[in-house]
Amino acid sequence: MAKKESPFSEHTLDLIKGFTLENIEKFGKANAGAILGKILGENNDLKTKIQELKKEIDTIIKNYSKLTKKEFTELHAKYTAHLTNLPKKEQRKNLPELKHTKEYILRFAPSPSGPIHIGRMIPLLLNSEYAKKYNGKFILRIEDTDPSKVSLDIYKLIEEDTRWLTGNKISEIVIQSDRINDYYKHAQELIDKGHAYVCTCQPEDWKEFVQKKMACPDRDLPIEEQNKRWHGMLKDWKEGRGVLRIKTNMAHPNPAIRDWPAFRITEDEHPRQGKKYRVWPLMNFSVAVDDHEYGLTHVIRGKDHLTNADRQKYLFDYFKWSTPEYIHTGRINFEGIDISASEFNRDIKNKKYSGVDDPKLPTAAAFRRRGLLPEAFIRYIHELGPSKVDKTVGYEEFMQTIYAFNRALIEKDANRYFIIEDPIQIEIKNMPDIKAELPLHPDFPERGTRKFQKSNKFYIEKKDKPLKDKNYRLMHLCNFSGKDLKFISQHPDQSLDTKAVHWLPVTEKPIKVKVMMSHGNDIEALGEPGLKHLKPETIVQFERKFFAKFDHQEGNTYVFYQTHK
Repeated sequence: MAKKESPFSEHTLDLIKGFTLENIEKFGKANAGAILGKILGENNDLKTKIQELKKEIDTIIKNYSKLTKKEFTELHAKYTAHLTNLPKKEQRKNLPELKHTKEYILRFAPSPSGPIHIGRMIPLLLNSEYAKKYNGKFILRIEDTDPSKVSLDIYKLIEEDTRWLTGNKISEIVIQSDRINDYYKHAQELIDKGHAYVCTCQPEDWKEFVQKKMACPDRDLPIEEQNKRWHGMLKDWKEGRGVLRIKTNMAHPNPAIRDWPAFRITEDEHPRQGKKYRVWPLMNFSVAVDDHEYGLTHVIRGKDHLTNADRQKYLFDYFKWSTPEYIHTGRINFEGIDISASEFNRDIKNKKYSGVDDPKLPTAAAFRRRGLLPEAFIRYIHELGPSKVDKTVGYEEFMQTIYAFNRALIEKDANRYFIIEDPIQIEIKNMPDIKAELPLHPDFPERGTRKFQKSNKFYIEKKDKPLKDKNYRLMHLCNFSGKDLKFISQHPDQSLDTKAVHWLPVTEKPIKVKVMMSHGNDIEALGEPGLKHLKPETIVQFERKFFAKFDHQEGNTYVFYQTHK
């Protein structure tokens, strides 16, 4: 049977081979995630072929794990020499230009109904990155004019997440519930000019008027009567008795545009304002007023707001305001995960998740706690741009791209350590007096080493229990035989075909480590004593496992959050 042709160029295949051989030389065993990160670092266009790329890498790793010492040396000379001469990567293209203006003012406008999740992070970063591009203003506007959908503890979280994602580049924070009187002022002006009226129709009657493209009887009542009704709404009308509507065109082709509602009565208590107000603006009214009063020049938001833009334009026309440039982007649909804020809130309440920063959630708070950096998401945003095309992408595939970007950012700074899950003890026979001194980072010897006491007894993982027909290597230390657990030699030796094993000397009294995993199944392990000296929020790499961020200490247990492989 003919060998299946690879979907990748010869240059890409040579890079995979070179990075694999380089990885084996350094660590005794290749790490597929590290190789993937380096390949994407050289050619980010390959991020659309992540699954095929991972298969190619796995195949090459499998083939190279069987090489003799001679074969390894020959291939190493052939495929790694050119890695040091790789051309400098071109700077990624910047975001496309926006319509020119003297000043650029953009905003992100979340509701405090739930945490910022991956779906909200994309428009947030698009707007903040454009503000940075033009040295403009970025406004965080919290839209909380629906008292029934406001959670008091979310306000602070939204600000924290936004500061983290933008590098603290918030020009101004606006909370809409603090601006109700200003909305009332604009509503009064529209009533006095005959552009708004109080409708008392029952929902079923209003629906019939809309379908028939007919005005309701309240529409053309005198302005004096409209004012009397408006003050009734503000003072003592019961909830549901009336709504303030904006006059548009009852024959408009889109029924959603026909005399849309601007204010309604609600008796719900507001978490911040209490019972101070009983008439609240609906989104299209408050958004239009704020976009004008804060001088928005460009509004980047999803295509689901196209109808809202048409509604809001009536206010801009009635008040003779300049309209911002609206840029409506496509939606990214994530397969394999629910990103509903209401679902998160319910599951947190039901103890399915520990909180909004539970590592299993796709929230900004969880990403931050795990050690993902804003720059990883920003890089994705720069390459995505304000695309108008809807996309459907598997959440795990998307995150693999983010992980590759993040790995390139943290790999140099993350020192190496061992943790041992499900530990067993072994004793190496005829063990000479070898100085156990491991690098904190193999590429930066100046950082120092991790030094261990002499020992011939070690903790290894149960899954690495030696088999009689194999040779093993305690990483950075020595080779031994699985047949009789006898010491063979100190330095790496490809001819021995060893399996790499990470370890801890029994004499070191390892510490207890717990790792909160992004997919559940949290890990309890033994860790190097040197982990005790880490400062909270330090990111490390647990060799042969994953990157993790030190979070806190619980008694004598050191708690980490998994970042990614």
